[in-house]
Amino acid sequence: MNARSLLAGLLLTIPYVASGAQGDLPTQTSGTYLGIGAGSSQIDTRDGATTVGGTSVNYRAFGGYRFAHLPMPFGLDIDAGFEAAYVDIGEVEEPAAGADVAVDMTAIVASGIVYLPIHNNWDVFGKASVYFWDGTVTADGVETSSETDSDLSFGLGVSWHTGAAFGARLEIETLDALDGVLIGTLSVTYQFK
Repeated sequence: MNARSLLAGLLLTIPYVASGAQGDLPTQTSGTYLGIGAGSSQIDTRDGATTVGGTSVNYRAFGGYRFAHLPMPFGLDIDAGFEAAYVDIGEVEEPAAGADVAVDMTAIVASGIVYLPIHNNWDVFGKASVYFWDGTVTADGVETSSETDSDLSFGLGVSWHTGAAFGARLEIETLDALDGVLIGTLSVTYQFK
């Protein structure tokens, strides 16, 4: 699934929500939650004539707090929250300049999230994050350089919850690090009630 398809699907839900189809939504309550997830990352970087890029598996562990039922103009009832995460963004490797060059990235992430309930147990959400990331470049297994920086990230997603404690979410984020990072993750969540 590419980013445009996910974005188009999420945008198609807005008229449904804005038309007052929320009814008794949301079924979520305020509270602390934890989650773990895995997915795919696209990492691209260039250093002079050397280009390294590709896809990798990513892993995420996160926790946050969700504030439910925040009244908004036009009768919308949204949820908002904040989240902290550790993300192993992944490692990509390519032969370049006569060596096997690899780029490995990890990050600590702070996010603000806005949820828009669309149906009984479904939400769409947008998030803005700051990624405090660390990238390491190795050539034939020997570290040649490393970089630590922070960059903004924006993401969209869909979440499902049982109305009890368990849920799942699918999200995609863009990160303006190196020469572009795209992160897609499927996670399971548990909310303390």
